[in-house]
This record gives sequence, C-alpha cells and structure tokens, in this order.
Amino acid sequence: MFTSSDDRAVCEVPRRCTFSESDWHILASFWHPVMFSAEVEDKPVGARLMDVNIVVYRTATGITAARDLCIHRGAALSLGWMDDERENVVCPMHGLHYDHEGRCTKIPSLCDRSPNIPDKMRLTTYQVCERYGLVWVCLKPEAIRPLPEWPLLEEASPDWLTIQMPKGMWQASASRHCENFNDFAHLSWVHVQTFGNRLRPEIPIYKLEKTEAGLNFKTPYTEVERMFFDADDEAKERQVQYSHFFTYPFATDLMLEHHTEEGEYLASHIYDIGSPISANETAIFQLIQTNIPGATAEDYIAYQSKVNEEDAPIVESQHPEELPLNLAAELHIPADRFSVQYRKDLVKVFGLGKSEMTA
Repeated sequence: MFTSSDDRAVCEVPRRCTFSESDWHILASFWHPVMFSAEVEDKPVGARLMDVNIVVYRTATGITAARDLCIHRGAALSLGWMDDERENVVCPMHGLHYDHEGRCTKIPSLCDRSPNIPDKMRLTTYQVCERYGLVWVCLKPEAIRPLPEWPLLEEASPDWLTIQMPKGMWQASASRHCENFNDFAHLSWVHVQTFGNRLRPEIPIYKLEKTEAGLNFKTPYTEVERMFFDADDEAKERQVQYSHFFTYPFATDLMLEHHTEEGEYLASHIYDIGSPISANETAIFQLIQTNIPGATAEDYIAYQSKVNEEDAPIVESQHPEELPLNLAAELHIPADRFSVQYRKDLVKVFGLGKSEMTA
C-alpha cells in the first residue's frame, strides 16, 4: 500500500524485477528494439523493456524515450497525448507538459505562470535511436555494444523487397529464442509444415567464427519446400546455404541462398531480434529482404508467420525458462556448437549469470 519513508535515492532496477540485479545492469547496457518507427506518429506509445515501462513520443525535434511515469503523481504518460504544437507530451492526469528532453515546460494548475519550473521537474529519459525502421532503446547512459550492422537494410537496390513482420510476443526468454533461431538440429523436426526435412536430419560439423560483433557460421541444408507450391504439386527438395551473422546479445541476420534449376541465384535475409520484455517474455522483431522475382509481402508474412507458429510453443515449453549458463546443466550434441559458444561468451565476455550470493 505504501512505499518506504526512508529518504534514499530511487533504485535504478525496477520493482518486482524478474532478472537478477547483476544481469539486469548488464543487459540494460545493450540496445534493444521496443517498437517499429511507424508506430510512433502523433501520440505517445507505451512499451516494456527489461521490466521497465517506457513511453516513446515524437516531437518536432525528434524522438524521445522515457520512463512511462509522470514525475508529479506517477500517471502513465502513454495514456496522454501530444500538444497542438507537437512539442510536448501531456500527462493525462494533471496536464503537465514535457518536452523533447523530458523537461517539464508547463503546469496548468499554477495560477502564477511566471515562476520558473525547477530543472528537477524532468522525466527519466533513455538513449533512443531509429534504425532499420525500428526504435531502439538503451536503459544506460552508455551502451557497451553498438547496434547490429545490416547495410543491406539501408542500401538495398530496387531488386530487394523489404518486409516488416508483425511483432511477435513469446512467453520465453530472449536467450532461449535466440538459441532456437540459430539452432540447426531442430529444423527437420519442428518445421514439418513449412520446410523441414526429416529424411535428411544430419547436420555437418560447421566452423564457428568469432567476430567483434558476435558469431558467424554457415552450413547447407536440404529443405523440403511445401508452402509455395500448389496443393497438387509434390513437395520439392532444394539445397539452401544458411549463413548466420549473429550480433550480441539477441540479434541475427540469417541469409538463405539457393540456385533455381535454371541456375538463377536467389537470396533472402531474415533479420531477427529478441527484445526482453522480462526475463521470461520476449518481443520478436523480424525484417525480411528477398530478391526473389514476384515475391510479395503478403506471401512472406504468411510463410514466416507459419514458421514462427511452429517454433513458439516448443521454445515456450523449454525448462528451465532461463538459459542455463552452467554448461553441465544440460547435455550437448555436436550440432550445438553455436549455443555452447554463445553460453560461454555470455559468461566470459559479459559476466552474465553470476551468482548473487556472497560469502
């Protein structure tokens, strides 16, 4: 019913946080997408990242991300609106105005409008940027890693069709989703309605390359293409080269390449980012690019949605929900080369998974 009367600084870690305090501080130092840029137009929009409620609003000056909380009485600014000049977000409870920097510029209930509003009347704002059609937020003053570098998304020729998938919401950790997206051994068993091939489940030992951004690897896979043929057609096999370009902590550019029977080179990219709403809930952002002639956004959205529908219940069923960073906690097979290195790096490179217990 009440918060403490102790005069102490507000804790940066959110109340009822689902992460360990150590992990929260580390993951909060990365950039994470919270919404598509097109969602932020003429009104404030709410989102949740790392158990923190965020409001994103666009003024004539630019885009702002702040804690979704009016500093006067704690109302959610995402329930408010923009003023007529589109220079301020307006609190829905008492009408306080906040500008691009989160500074309070107007208190309507004041009889005397002449006093200067104290500088401490300011929202808690966060780093925010727009790239690849996404709004990215970092909850710390400085990010420990840059955003993924995906130049084709910014410099694609007219031959490439770019598609935004509807945002997904999975009841699973971002790390579990990330491992699944980069896991080869599950393809033949999970994706039996789309492209999986149970007659060819073998996964060759692939070379894993460590990069400044993350991990890269390539491997061939014999797909059985089902959804892009008429019902009377037999399912057809095709050799596809899978190239994974992974950026820590949860982003992947998956490039799929194959040749037609006529020798034509075709390629597609699936850009996948898991954004941790909480420790066990993830927003899935996906962008697709393809140079396949005649491809349509409608077809690709339907196809990738089906792929995601095959994945989601399996990943959501995994236990423990948290990713075990102690390698002895789960068994591993040769096809797990990516996930084993991923778990090692989360510990050794970033310090995630440290015990909160002290001697």
